[in-house]
Amino acid sequence: MKEALLLVNALYFLFGATMYMGTMWVLRFFLYPTWRSLTPENVGDHFGVPTTLATTFFTVVVPLMFVSGIVLVWSEWGEWYVVLSAVCLAGILVLTYVGQQLIIPINKRIRAGDFDGPAGLTPLLLKWMRLNDIRFVGSTLTWAAIVWYIVAKGDLLGALE
Repeated sequence: MKEALLLVNALYFLFGATMYMGTMWVLRFFLYPTWRSLTPENVGDHFGVPTTLATTFFTVVVPLMFVSGIVLVWSEWGEWYVVLSAVCLAGILVLTYVGQQLIIPINKRIRAGDFDGPAGLTPLLLKWMRLNDIRFVGSTLTWAAIVWYIVAKGDLLGALE
């Protein structure tokens, strides 16, 4: 039973890491090219709505990832797997710090229209994109760590028996 719960825990972290990385990849490869030409008139629909929805979603998912990451580290303490678990936990901590301390304030400024016309919006969006590049790399590394952990642990189906 303990092994099955630890597997569910690891799979939850994988779910969150996959959603996080997927969001960052969609931003970078599909939305950034069009967001470079946003205007004060359309920024609410094309930037404000998606970032608000993503913030709401990850406000639920990420705190549970903290708990999941702590459980991963605790359950692997003394084993070499703890390195991968620690990378997962450190990854979600860094991603959250960058998001909460550096990116959310810019989100709020943009959504509130706190910029000086198109000349003020574009540099703000470019700064937002550069900061999200940190999360692009961090979320990819975090995802790779949890996938490596799950593959290294092996016998996933055996754990459910």
